[in-house]
Amino acid sequence: MNKVVTNQLHKRIEKIKDIILVVLFFSTILLLYFFWENQSLQNFQLPDIVSSQEEYETIPLDDVIVPDNIYASSGNGVYVKVYGGKRALWQRGIAEIQKFGTASSIFVGEITKEQYLEAMRGFTSVQFDLGYEVPFDQFCDYYKITRSQSFDTLEGVSAIAYSAASSESLFIVQEQKGKYYRLVADSEYTQLRSIAEEIVASDEASYYTISEVMGVENATMIPWEASVSYGPLQWETERQRGTDEDVLELAQSFFGENFDFIRRMVDTKGNVTYMYGYGQKTFITYADGTFEYKEEAGNTPAGSASFYKALDTALQYVSAHGSWNTFDEEDVQVFLSRAVPAEQNKQKGYRFEFGLMAGDLPVYYGQGVPLVVEVINGHVTYYSRSLIQYDLPEVQDVGVQTNVANVIASNYRGIYQLLHPQTAETDAPKEEWFDEVVAGINDVRLGYYRAVSLDESDEQNMVPAWVVTVDNRLRVYFDVNSGELIGSRTLS
Repeated sequence: MNKVVTNQLHKRIEKIKDIILVVLFFSTILLLYFFWENQSLQNFQLPDIVSSQEEYETIPLDDVIVPDNIYASSGNGVYVKVYGGKRALWQRGIAEIQKFGTASSIFVGEITKEQYLEAMRGFTSVQFDLGYEVPFDQFCDYYKITRSQSFDTLEGVSAIAYSAASSESLFIVQEQKGKYYRLVADSEYTQLRSIAEEIVASDEASYYTISEVMGVENATMIPWEASVSYGPLQWETERQRGTDEDVLELAQSFFGENFDFIRRMVDTKGNVTYMYGYGQKTFITYADGTFEYKEEAGNTPAGSASFYKALDTALQYVSAHGSWNTFDEEDVQVFLSRAVPAEQNKQKGYRFEFGLMAGDLPVYYGQGVPLVVEVINGHVTYYSRSLIQYDLPEVQDVGVQTNVANVIASNYRGIYQLLHPQTAETDAPKEEWFDEVVAGINDVRLGYYRAVSLDESDEQNMVPAWVVTVDNRLRVYFDVNSGELIGSRTLS
């Protein structure tokens, strides 16, 4: 009898064990579903990327929103471009613009591009070209410029200027819409003329309009002579100088304490992908040294897209995810090179691109850019990091052996064929080709060109180059010594 009871008890225990195992199995499935299912994020959130308990050293906004170009002229057709000390000069300019805002009455009138160019060309003038467009009301609020009711007609600002042609005025350029405005006060409130005269009297490089030099109507400015501080520089990616532990630490910064729940995948090219959920958050380390993070925009109601607040969010984000130093703690000198409106799932924001400096010249990549941060509705949804490092020798002050006007004239056929890929090699160049290329040039400057290739056989040198942008859609690079076309890229 006892044996029968024992057997029955044993069977019951085994059944209970089976039931417990089944319950545990389904509990595991449900728990995994809880972690990976998108809807569970409403109840379970990864820790905030930037903990309120942590502080990161970041870059002040004023350090990156320095104008791309500052030009001044005495009215003789020669322009002087500022290279060194742009930040201090911009701060002085802002102080004078603030004075202008205190005028008791300001009239705003739209003028033509020709009128604006004549005011800059024929009189003592100074132009602060931001390099991107900012909503004008936000520009005034950030710099504490008193806003006149008449300012309501001004949507954005990409450049702000002064001319002695109308000393009681300021000029506003809204490049995206091709609009030019003159703001007229009841008296002269600024000392911007003295800033213009100071720049003209400096030893900075002289520039001329393309119209003056090449005989084709174009107000874009180019230098006649130039020099660079260094010759070719050898570079390495941040990843090449870093360690696997550095990469892992960067990856963990995006997912917080729940990094153990992140899927890791490696492809045949050596690219490593870290993924949370079904792609809600993805971080990729590419074999070429680029790091890329993507995150889906949330469903929170869209607020107004504030340029400066979004930019501050971008700066804070970089501080918390890789910092403003490279893996081996080397400082990098960056600047805001591009800012454009962005949108995702009807949420609005901005895409910020940051350039990298090598000495006093910007570095241009054959593909990609050093840093990109996209802020949608106050939240970072995209981040790309592709920093390089280089060692600067002592200043050499190397003379540039080519004249950029001659370089363009010698290579206009190649530029035309890049603009029009369907052009046959056998097609004879026409005078119209030259006129179209030269008239379409938007920007000419010196910079360092870093090729796309990252092959072990390459020396990984970047060379001083003439950087020529055409129609805002093509950028071409010429060696400053030989004038040879060494690279090009299509702009998005």
